[in-house]
Amino acid sequence: MKQYIFLTLIGLSLAGGNASAKPPTVWHTGVLLLSNGTELTGDLNYNWKAEIVQIRLGDGIKAYSAFHVREFTYFDDKINTLRKFASVEHPIRSSLRRLIVMEQLMEGPMTVYRRLRHAREPIAKRNLSSFGNDAELTQNLDSFDYFVYKDDGVVKLDHFVRDIWPVMQQEYHKELTQYGTTLLIDRNTTLARLLFINQYNSLKAKTADESAGAAAPGMYGGL
Repeated sequence: MKQYIFLTLIGLSLAGGNASAKPPTVWHTGVLLLSNGTELTGDLNYNWKAEIVQIRLGDGIKAYSAFHVREFTYFDDKINTLRKFASVEHPIRSSLRRLIVMEQLMEGPMTVYRRLRHAREPIAKRNLSSFGNDAELTQNLDSFDYFVYKDDGVVKLDHFVRDIWPVMQQEYHKELTQYGTTLLIDRNTTLARLLFINQYNSLKAKTADESAGAAAPGMYGGL
C-alpha cells in the first residue's frame, strides 16, 4: 500500500508562508501521462481552479484537461514529497460520471482524493494565476472537498460518521479505538478523519500480509 502522498497533506497544512497579492506560477519537474498512453517529461504546473495541467517543454507550454490526462506526478521539493494527480471518473449524478483531475492523498482499500472546493463566482472574475501556486492554497485543509473511493462506491469525507466510520469500526473496532486515544486533535476535523482512514488502510495491509504469510508453504514444502 502506498502512503507517501498522504504525508503531503500534513506537510503542506503545517507549512508556514507569507501571503502575496500575486503569487508566482510554480513549476515542478515531473512526468505527465496522457490518456492515449503518451508520456511527457517536463516542468509541470497544475491550476486548481481551472483543473488544467500545464507542461513546459522545449517548444513552449501546452495545457491539458482531465479528458486528455491519465495521471501526472512531480516531486515537490518544498516538502520533499512525490505528489500524484489522476483523472478520475467522478459521479455527478446517480447515473452520470465524468472525468475530473484530483490529487491522490492515499491509496489502499480506501483511496482518498481531493479537489479544490470551488466558490460560486465565475472563473473569469478571479485571477487564475493565483491557483497555480498551492504553497499557500493547500495550507488550509478545508479549502478542499475529499472523496473516498472504496470498491465501486464513492463517499464524501463529509459523510465520515455515517458512511465511513461504521465500516472501519466493524472490521477494526479495538485497533481503531486504541489508535484514537493517541490523536491529540479533535476527531471531527478533516485531518483526524484522514488519519483514521490512513490507519485503516495500514491495518488492512497488515492483515493481507499476515494472511499471505500464513498461506505460503514452509521451507520444506510445509512439512
